[in-house]
Amino acid sequence: MSAATDEPTAPGRRPVLSSSGVSPGPLEAGSGAADAARPEDSGQDSAHDEEFSDETFDEDFDDGALGALGADGLRHTYNIYASNSNINTGSVRGGQSVDNGAGSAGAGGSGPRFVAHEGPVSATEILDAVTGFAEPEWFPAAMAELDGRVLFLSGEPGTGRRTAALNLLYRHTGRSMDLRAVDSDEDLAAWRPTDTDTRGYLVDGLFPARPLKPGTVGNLRRLLNDADARMVIVLPDDPVIVRSLTRDLHVTPVRCASPPPRAVFEARLKAEVPNRTERARLLANLEPGLLDELLAGRLVPAQVRELVDAVIGTADGGMTSGDIRDRLSYLAEEEIPDLLRSLRDDPDGLAFLLATCVFEGLDHRIVREQAERLVDLADGRLHSVLLENTGDRTGASGEARHPGTQGPDGSESPQRPLPNPRFVFRRSLEDLLHTVRAEYGSKEYHSTHGYTYVVEPVRFTRHRQGEAVLRHVWREYGRLSGLLTNWMGEVNGESDLTQPVGRVMGMAARWGGGRRALLHIRELAESDRATGRAVAAYALGMAAEDPVLASEVKYRLLQWSVQSSWQVRWTVAHACGTGFGAARPDQAMRLLRNVFRGQGSQQETAVGKVVRRALVNLFATGNQPTVFRQLTVWADKGGTGVARLSLEIYPHLLASGTWCQEQLLTDGEFAGPIVDLTRRLINDDELSDPTCQALLLWCRAAAWDNRQKTAVETLLTTLAQDMRHGVLRLFVMIDRDEDPGIAGQRIARQALNAWRKGSQPTPFPGHANRPTQPYGRTP
Repeated sequence: MSAATDEPTAPGRRPVLSSSGVSPGPLEAGSGAADAARPEDSGQDSAHDEEFSDETFDEDFDDGALGALGADGLRHTYNIYASNSNINTGSVRGGQSVDNGAGSAGAGGSGPRFVAHEGPVSATEILDAVTGFAEPEWFPAAMAELDGRVLFLSGEPGTGRRTAALNLLYRHTGRSMDLRAVDSDEDLAAWRPTDTDTRGYLVDGLFPARPLKPGTVGNLRRLLNDADARMVIVLPDDPVIVRSLTRDLHVTPVRCASPPPRAVFEARLKAEVPNRTERARLLANLEPGLLDELLAGRLVPAQVRELVDAVIGTADGGMTSGDIRDRLSYLAEEEIPDLLRSLRDDPDGLAFLLATCVFEGLDHRIVREQAERLVDLADGRLHSVLLENTGDRTGASGEARHPGTQGPDGSESPQRPLPNPRFVFRRSLEDLLHTVRAEYGSKEYHSTHGYTYVVEPVRFTRHRQGEAVLRHVWREYGRLSGLLTNWMGEVNGESDLTQPVGRVMGMAARWGGGRRALLHIRELAESDRATGRAVAAYALGMAAEDPVLASEVKYRLLQWSVQSSWQVRWTVAHACGTGFGAARPDQAMRLLRNVFRGQGSQQETAVGKVVRRALVNLFATGNQPTVFRQLTVWADKGGTGVARLSLEIYPHLLASGTWCQEQLLTDGEFAGPIVDLTRRLINDDELSDPTCQALLLWCRAAAWDNRQKTAVETLLTTLAQDMRHGVLRLFVMIDRDEDPGIAGQRIARQALNAWRKGSQPTPFPGHANRPTQPYGRTP
């Protein structure tokens, strides 16, 4: 197998905020693209918390269209220093491959190496992958699997998955150079071949936020068959992902395992040095046993390639056999701990080491200047010890004396070294993990607005050790509880932090007991910081799991829900959207009705946003009948703020799941209200667009699901009986949609043709008009 880079990531690549997904649309002014452009972490949470805090907690309830890019709208100027490099000054899309081999460059070692993640795969990358490729044992089976047009290929990083995928596509397409890369955030449910000349597509992973459905794989095979093309989808070697694909999609990914390092070495060396005599001469020049020693380890293809390059480098005398060990990067990892240990008491050496890592390849004067600047900037943090005077610490005038100063008699005061708490190399992570009996967990893939990130969690080796430690110190050390409360209450506004902190705060209420058990939570509930209020909401939900505290929590929330303080009402609304509300939906709906006061001031707008998010969360956690029944009651209170709230939230409920579709399929209790509310909102000037967008989501998702398709056709057939402006607009959007498989297109065209002729539309075959309840129908 060739050692071409496996899954490289181009420096500076920014996450795509959306692809072809459609949002229900804006429900609040000032959202959408502006929210997408908001900095993720300004590092100034305290200074700007009052201005931005509530927006921080709206990440889970997006009022704006996800299709807008998060650009700042400003034109930026960059200075580019690119010695011995190629620069594209025009528009570039995919297919870029630059390999600067002349020397090292910074922390990356050899020059930058870019591969296409979206767009045409360059001929350079394809040739690099197929040159010297060592065919592994599983390769024939993968070739046979690719006969079905789609192949899932899993493997660990560094095993050459991308190289193998390119070879599979290259061979299966008759050695075609027309291959194209598809980025991992592409929505494969809406994807289709982009070029009639392209014969192979390489997908760099699956986007966790968009799991594939069985119909998606079948549609991919159909599209690829029509285009006479193949697709290889590269996956991490994650048992959870592999099991879900096997269970849900009935496909078995082929596992990519590297061939033996010796086979990779021989294939690559033969490709680089075709002459057998010359290869024998190079190997004969090596130190006896060196090659066997280096290939004995578990080397990945990229490391074997580096070894091949080092062996070839001995041909012109630029490198001797003895230099190979010093040049191989993967051997350096074993020496790093010893190197840092030797420099522990040498701040100048540490600074020069870090400067060389960053500025490797530049002039020695520059490296030295940057090292000196780092020492000054560190301000003592690169010193492992400080010196303390053991004698008199003040001079004759009473001023403080620094270490190394002279006493009244001219002699230097005795000194002793003390550990420097600011020393940045004081403790390694491995040492700390071992000390507290913790370890790394398996990698986890988390998703947020428009992108996915990887988490390497730290967990105790013993189950629930963290809870046991906190309970002990909270009960046994009274002064520590106040310090912990202040510390936890000042975390920034990320949900990854507020939820675990709220959990600990709630458990602390159970540990403390007494009439003051909820006192620390009440203080956070009244906070001006949204972070503190969110922590309080999660804490109340956790405290309510205790049967004794539950009654007090419910009592406090009911009291707070009718108070004038917008902060405590914000906290109540947030708590209703967490586990507390999901376990008590009827009470949560009453509390949300109490806390909502309309859209007056900025503070009331903030409360309204949290109410909306709580309603969507309640609906999504299995409480659909309770939420929908109450919303229909609210909507009947014409002219009130809560009536408008129920209408504004409805498009999000349509887009949040299949419950509404199941109601239409089974002619359930809410089938009539769903049809009437849909018609009412489609004809509403402000809410028509988000409702149409939610229904378009239905139509697109139903393309490969017969039950969803039946639900869509049932709703559209009923809407076609009253062709006012909103329904007419929806049908035009469906008729003009570019997706040929979109559900309901025939019904929309039939209704539009009947409308143009001035006749009543004929019911679509198999979908008789169902009577609808009169609720919500506009005159």
